[in-house]
Amino acid sequence: MIGEPGPTAAEQVAFLGRIERLLSEGQFVATYKYALLVAIADLAVRLGRDDGSELDLPVRLIAEQFIELYWRQCAPYGQGVADGTYSTLMQNTGRQASMIDIVEKLRSRFPTLTLARASKSWNGAVTRAAQLIDKMPLWRLQLLRNETLEFLYAKSPIRGNIRLKPGIAANLRQFHGMIIRLAQSEWLRFIQALPRNASLLGATSDLAQFLFGAERIALNRMIEPLADIQRGLCLYCRRRVEVGEIDHFVPWSRYPRDLAHNLTLAHKDCNRQKSALLPAEAHLERWMQRNEDHASAIGDAGRHAGIPVDLSAATRVAAWAYAHGAGLRTSVWVAGDHVEHLTDQWRSLLLPLALP
Repeated sequence: MIGEPGPTAAEQVAFLGRIERLLSEGQFVATYKYALLVAIADLAVRLGRDDGSELDLPVRLIAEQFIELYWRQCAPYGQGVADGTYSTLMQNTGRQASMIDIVEKLRSRFPTLTLARASKSWNGAVTRAAQLIDKMPLWRLQLLRNETLEFLYAKSPIRGNIRLKPGIAANLRQFHGMIIRLAQSEWLRFIQALPRNASLLGATSDLAQFLFGAERIALNRMIEPLADIQRGLCLYCRRRVEVGEIDHFVPWSRYPRDLAHNLTLAHKDCNRQKSALLPAEAHLERWMQRNEDHASAIGDAGRHAGIPVDLSAATRVAAWAYAHGAGLRTSVWVAGDHVEHLTDQWRSLLLPLALP
């Protein structure tokens, strides 16, 4: 029920133990289970609550997350131009994962994920992906080698949905960063261990960035439009930017997904000094005002750059990040080396807009 207390400390510890068991005791013949865990954790951040409530998730929404996760991974990868060895990385111990075929067909017709989402082909691709997810990883993620550990979700009374069990969305939100890092680490190791990837991987060291990093080319396309929207000023220090960078307002390390309205133009120094810290409330207020005043222009720029556009999702992610930070008594970045403790001001800024 909505409004019930969130998970207790003992329940949180038990949850983390079960996540570890899924990753260490489960059987993995493809990367689907890692993608599924990442997808439901991301959706819990965007749609869930921090209480003991259940959460219904449509399988089609999970399928959209899958396509986004695998979109970048379908790009050719290889050792280098010298030997010309480039191909799509294997994601299955047998023949190539069927999800790769679904995404590659979209990529062959549309240069960006945003254009694919806006196309007539999108619904059909999501339908095929949802059918594959329902057949393959959805009802196998919680199967261990000698038992079933059904603690995350079950079938929902609503057709086409799964239902996260009481408090699970809250736990996924609380431990999102840890879960994503664990899943990505195991996903990376799985791909590295496949013999048919050996010739492509060689001695390269950028595999993690390729699989899970921000799409820098797309981000760079946001520099000019954000410079116009921000009147050539850094969002943080308010000084004119001569050579700037695109910064994730809610840091990538906390929520590793690109959302157009989460991006800002910043000085290189401000970007590096802020690093993985949340910005102080004064910056938060300025970011929210910018998004309110220029929502349409930022959306247009994101679509042109091929970056997902969803202002409400960006706001909910920010609300989650600040709530999580408040729970940890985190420091927020002000300027330079100056940090301070997060106050309660963020609540009045974000919470009225962020409830799902």
